[in-house]
Amino acid sequence: MFSAVLRSPVRFFDINPIGRILNRFSKDIGQMDSMLPITFVDFYQLFLQNLGVIAVAASVIPLILIPVTFLLILFLYLRRFYLQTSRDIKRLEATTRSPVFSHLSSSLQGLWTIRAFRAADGLQTQFDSYQDVHSSTWFLFLMTSRWFALRLDGICSVFITLTAFGCILLRNGLHAGEVGLVLTYAVTLVGNFQWTVRQSAEVENMMTSVERVVEYTELESEAPWETDKKPPPDWPKHGTVTFNRVNFCYSEDGPLVLNDLSFSLQPSEKVGVVGRTGAGKSSLVSALFRLSEPEGKIYIDGVLTSELGLHDLRQKMSIIPQDPVLFSDTVRKNLDPFCQHTDGELWNALEEVQLKSVVEDLPGRLETVLAESGSNFSVGQRQLVCLARAVLRKNRILVIDEATANVDPRTDELIQKTIRKKFKDCTVVTIAHRLNTIIDSDRILVLDNGVIQELDSPFALLQNTEGAFFKMVQQLGQAETTALMESARQAAHPQRPQAVG
Repeated sequence: MFSAVLRSPVRFFDINPIGRILNRFSKDIGQMDSMLPITFVDFYQLFLQNLGVIAVAASVIPLILIPVTFLLILFLYLRRFYLQTSRDIKRLEATTRSPVFSHLSSSLQGLWTIRAFRAADGLQTQFDSYQDVHSSTWFLFLMTSRWFALRLDGICSVFITLTAFGCILLRNGLHAGEVGLVLTYAVTLVGNFQWTVRQSAEVENMMTSVERVVEYTELESEAPWETDKKPPPDWPKHGTVTFNRVNFCYSEDGPLVLNDLSFSLQPSEKVGVVGRTGAGKSSLVSALFRLSEPEGKIYIDGVLTSELGLHDLRQKMSIIPQDPVLFSDTVRKNLDPFCQHTDGELWNALEEVQLKSVVEDLPGRLETVLAESGSNFSVGQRQLVCLARAVLRKNRILVIDEATANVDPRTDELIQKTIRKKFKDCTVVTIAHRLNTIIDSDRILVLDNGVIQELDSPFALLQNTEGAFFKMVQQLGQAETTALMESARQAAHPQRPQAVG
């Protein structure tokens, strides 16, 4: 199940809350490992014991098989009637448990925001409502179980009564010891018999956990990690990226978020991607990394990416995401997960992003274990760790997905400076949140609803007063517009140093 979840497309995590996944790995696995084996052993031991009791009683009074047969038929009917309801209630109980996990997990992750906005009371009310729904389904399951037990006990009482009167009617042919044996075994049989039926029903109810786990082992998987088609060892050598009539959507029945995109990025070119929210900027990255399979063709240095294994494709491109991702592991592992670099290279990369002094002050330096999600670093420092990771990889293609949206201007300037210096020979695609970060790019790609509106140099785009990019710049105000236009002009016509005569 864990392997299947790891191989699932990103879309799976978009439509399934974390609580639902945790529920399967915690409660359902717990049921399978702890409760189900004990209940099943209990059931088959009681079943064999009941067979022995019936055999002994029938050897003394063969006529006892008649009420036993009726009793068995009635029990099986009641069991079938009960399971039709209890199985669905058990599934419902498991489903209503997931929002409790999700709410608790998200509340713990956003604890600072909750306290800042004083939203604890509202979230507690919401948690109580989720808990009430789950408790009501659990109570309903217990009540159906009690209903079943009460009916079984009533039937068993009738059976003991019939057995006792049977012994009285047949008293002339029985010895006192035989009557005592039959009545003792009848009482034992009744207790065991109804418990056996209940345990068999409980086993079937617990099989819903097995059903839910098996469902996650059969999840749809993304494309293979390795294929027979291998790229050249030094690929990509230049960093040319070509989109040829690419369409992209996150699910088969979902809307197109990229529509018939065709463009090329030249080696070492710096391209900014801009557009309103929902224009398809991040989807461009998803298509490039094949987070879902795009339609059309994407070439990198002439190699069709859809023919490659995902590992071969993704390890040859670096990305600095908007939300920096760090693992609960050492600083070394976060910088170099596959242990491919020396300590010297790691310290050099940290020095490049001005994090060396910070790591040197940690108690274990490179061996310091980071807290969950790297919370002992600030957001800006986490972003710099991701930048250092990209510096170490030395890939020819770098994607920056609004990496400076959540950092202060000083860190933003440091990131931009490091990118210009360390990735000057790389093809850099920058998804921009702030226009000033991409105004000195070689070209700017303007997207709207998954369609290319404009693609040209910033200076050329700003000359078109009817263009989408010009209008975006105008909305920033007069001072910002003037500054951006001057930056674009300087990038397009850099001043040449005068010769000394």
